Amino acid sequence: MEAGDLQAAIAAFRQDIVFHTPILATVADEVRGPPTLAKILQTGFTGLGMPQNVEDFQNPDGRYIVTFDGAIDGNLIQIAMLVTEDAQGKVESIRGFMRPWPVVKLFREYMERNLRPDPVPDALWELPASKARQ
Repeated sequence: MEAGDLQAAIAAFRQDIVFHTPILATVADEVRGPPTLAKILQTGFTGLGMPQNVEDFQNPDGRYIVTFDGAIDGNLIQIAMLVTEDAQGKVESIRGFMRPWPVVKLFREYMERNLRPDPVPDALWELPASKARQ
């Protein structure tokens, strides 16, 4: 991650890798496969710049968390990615977490401008309304 070697990361993905992120309206495994995930990650890293303050935390069950900082329009965004690998060491899923919300919203708007509708379909940009706000 620190080296920004996206191709090395993609080589470690399973063909059916699943990606979950708070910027897309996913409820199951709608974002799947290396080509789509590669485009999403490349677009994200282009917008965030090189990851800073990268940390890697290994869970006892083999999953690991990678945390890093980026910036959108000069605003700090903090990202954590929970990575799960299969028995062969191939990445089978990545689940992203981001904060703070106002900057995540800026990041989501940037991603939508650059990914909609290809490769991310329109339906995945339609976030459901929060019941807490209704």
